Amino acid sequence: MGRGLLRWSLVGSLFVLLLLVLGASASSGDQQPAFKACVKTCISKDCAPEAPPLPFYLRALWWTCESNCDYKCQRQLTAQGQGVVHQYHGKWPFVRILGVQEPASVIFSLLNGAMHVRGWNIVRRGIPIRHPMRQWLSVYVIIGTWSWLCSAVFHTRDFPITEKFDYFSAGVNVLYIFFLGTTRMLRLSTWQQTRVLALCCAIPYVLHVAYLSLVRFDYGYNMMANAIVGLLSNFIWFVVAYQGYRNGQPFWWKPAVLMLLMDMAFSLEAFDFSPFFDTLDAHSLWHAATIPIIAQWYDYLVKDAKWDLHLEQQRKD
Repeated sequence: MGRGLLRWSLVGSLFVLLLLVLGASASSGDQQPAFKACVKTCISKDCAPEAPPLPFYLRALWWTCESNCDYKCQRQLTAQGQGVVHQYHGKWPFVRILGVQEPASVIFSLLNGAMHVRGWNIVRRGIPIRHPMRQWLSVYVIIGTWSWLCSAVFHTRDFPITEKFDYFSAGVNVLYIFFLGTTRMLRLSTWQQTRVLALCCAIPYVLHVAYLSLVRFDYGYNMMANAIVGLLSNFIWFVVAYQGYRNGQPFWWKPAVLMLLMDMAFSLEAFDFSPFFDTLDAHSLWHAATIPIIAQWYDYLVKDAKWDLHLEQQRKD
């Protein structure tokens, strides 16, 4: 039973990651002549010297007259599209709320971050100081909280700088899951043991960020890099699950199932569709789906550390 579940989990993970890499989205709306004419007319009218300024809450989020015209024309053409919804600048024409571009993704990103903040207390109360995983999970709390905060900022207002913070922090999060799994699989307990692994993770990440920042911001390459690291993480955590199966851990199956569920949530990106209620698209639903998964991850990681202490005590007895 154990090997069968791990085998099917690995096959499922390969499938959804392949689906994600092959998925593509189009952005046809901003190429329409009607959209370009609408923006031009709006700017000539709303951005004239005698025109009133934008409301303060829009200016506070760095909306300009020109970007506001872009948004207004997106919404206007979407309302006139008779059910046909186009993407503009690579995004769906969401209804903004108080200047927030993608309100659903912002809310779900903050809730994911809240799960990591909640994980801080779970780790501190559940794992003794002497256990080596306590320090690594404390770092995971910080990285996870930071990455979802960057996601919330990016979905609030899409600028090149907020986009880079979102992508780069997400990359750290994916890479750290791999680091955690490898540390757990190899039973590394000291900095002397883990520093080689840390350098093997840090150096490629720095080169990755340098390439995207200084050479070319390649979305396809970034997606592929994250998918590869994600696949390696799946394999590592499946090995951890098998190790738990071999030593009689009652919840040995949990990391394999959680990784598969995370992959399934991530694969929503490949099934991009126009947003329900002009708010909920595949990307926001992906963020919604990861909220309970993160909560279960902390539950597993703390139980796993306690089980490790249990086995250690048995060996002493």
